[in-house]
Amino acid sequence: MSRPNDIAVRASGLSKMYKIYNKPADMFWELVSSKVRHTEFWALQDIDFELHRGEVLGIVGFNGAGKSTLLKILSGTLDHTRGSYEVNGKISAILELGTGFHGDYTGRENVYMGGICLGMTRAEIDRKIDSIIEFSELGDVIDQPFKTYSSGMQGRLTFSTAIAIEPDIFIVDEALAVGDMMFQEKCFRRIREITSSGATVLLVTHSMSTVFDVCTRAILLNHGRVVCDDAPRQVGYAYEKLRNEKARAQGTEQPVSSGEDVATEEVLARAQMLGIEIIDDEDMPTRTVVNGRDYTIRLRCRSNEDLPSLNVSFRIQKPTGEGLYQTNTIFHDVDLAAQAGEEFCVEFEFPVTLGPGPYLFGCGVGIRDGVSQVELLHNIVDTYPFTVLAPNPKFSGLVDLQCRFKQITRGAALGGRA
Repeated sequence: MSRPNDIAVRASGLSKMYKIYNKPADMFWELVSSKVRHTEFWALQDIDFELHRGEVLGIVGFNGAGKSTLLKILSGTLDHTRGSYEVNGKISAILELGTGFHGDYTGRENVYMGGICLGMTRAEIDRKIDSIIEFSELGDVIDQPFKTYSSGMQGRLTFSTAIAIEPDIFIVDEALAVGDMMFQEKCFRRIREITSSGATVLLVTHSMSTVFDVCTRAILLNHGRVVCDDAPRQVGYAYEKLRNEKARAQGTEQPVSSGEDVATEEVLARAQMLGIEIIDDEDMPTRTVVNGRDYTIRLRCRSNEDLPSLNVSFRIQKPTGEGLYQTNTIFHDVDLAAQAGEEFCVEFEFPVTLGPGPYLFGCGVGIRDGVSQVELLHNIVDTYPFTVLAPNPKFSGLVDLQCRFKQITRGAALGGRA
């Protein structure tokens, strides 16, 4: 059980309702007549969660799911309709680019205004101004008007100012989506630094790869409600399932899913995955493979009715849930039909080029129509954890791109080369 002083943020039944009027005059007539002239829109409904100190919580969902509304309430800039919440500690929040900043003032002047809006004193900003400018990498333009900055530059200065407060709780709403990749990585490193010191982070993002990379936990919101509150990998599966359901409702093609088993019993009766194995050169299953060697991926399936065109797929992912590689029989232009009651295996050659460490397999089967999978029948995830060994490494990272040394050129041999 968590100790009370271990809770950084707690929400209980937290809800937010907006009154929607057809025209502005309806608001006035409702006030003077006491007759209801609005409809209710619940941006958040009965949100419950506890966030411990040091956790990094990713909040994901489609546009309009309630993500930004939740952060605004927790940061104190928006009232809630019902329920309760508590925030224990000093908050620094980036809810939108340029919060507390003015376009006509210089970047330097805006650091002071933004810092004061975040609760810093002028003396505190004086001590930190040089490090803020250095982190933002905007020293060459810091005395130019803020309105002349690009959105990426504005995001840099906003983030650099907000992070300087050394908060107990840091709230970020999509601010890390701006700027170049190098600056984003520096922001992620800074987030890791503040969490290692015991601070807490709430991060709204549309990027599941960001959630996999920096978050210890995630929440999926949909239509103002919590759909899933779990480890990033599990939330990623739930998000993928929701995305596929939305695509199906809109009549768009279905991608090969790597999410949770979304098949109903009726669909499962048509075809399903039975398992996945890695087979070594002695035709034996293994869960440990060696970089540079060849193996076979064996996918076992069963069809319970005559199906003239199937697609069988597999995906390799990191333990966090981030996908590294996916392929299927469609990509390899393999015609696959099955008869009722038939069990069969689909095999792929697997030359191991992955870096050392743990990985996971997932697999699925669906209906093929031309060059697309139009219906997912069954898939399973986290079904086959395996480990890659690299006893004689010639690279570092997640994958061996097979680069080979070519030559060294010296002296006169360089003449005439650009």
